[in-house]
Amino acid sequence: MQYETYDFLGGHLTIFYSKKGMTFVSLAEDPVADYQAWFGEMTVKPSQERHYGSVVSDYLAGRRVDFTPDWQGRGTELQREVWRALVETNFGETMTYATLANQIGRPTAVRAVASAVGKNPLLVFVGCHRIVRSDGTLGQYRAGQNWKQKLIDFERNIQ
Repeated sequence: MQYETYDFLGGHLTIFYSKKGMTFVSLAEDPVADYQAWFGEMTVKPSQERHYGSVVSDYLAGRRVDFTPDWQGRGTELQREVWRALVETNFGETMTYATLANQIGRPTAVRAVASAVGKNPLLVFVGCHRIVRSDGTLGQYRAGQNWKQKLIDFERNIQ
């Protein structure tokens, strides 16, 4: 497993990837520890090349990003269904967990959908930060509510 770190909105974004595609995105101060908290004490090393610079640049320019996720067999059927739906969320727009549950045809599974959103390993590029609570509050975010708000504000302001 390799990773690349980029300057990103006043912090750092680290992308972990295999030969099959992107596996994990971290906004943490210690991205390797963040990765290992999810996947165990796997050996990871910094890449000698930059494979994802255009993905980061496209996101920062407000363009839809093109990448191949490598879920590594992780996630339940529902989680992968939610993650695929999150890829299709619109840049700069938010929706509620209930709306997302309705969108994927599971209107009574709002809590399960919210849990699946929270287990998304590909922050930023799979738009889990765009999903908010029905009362308009942010809800949880693996990188913290400050990052969630920063991403929402960035996307709204760049349009």
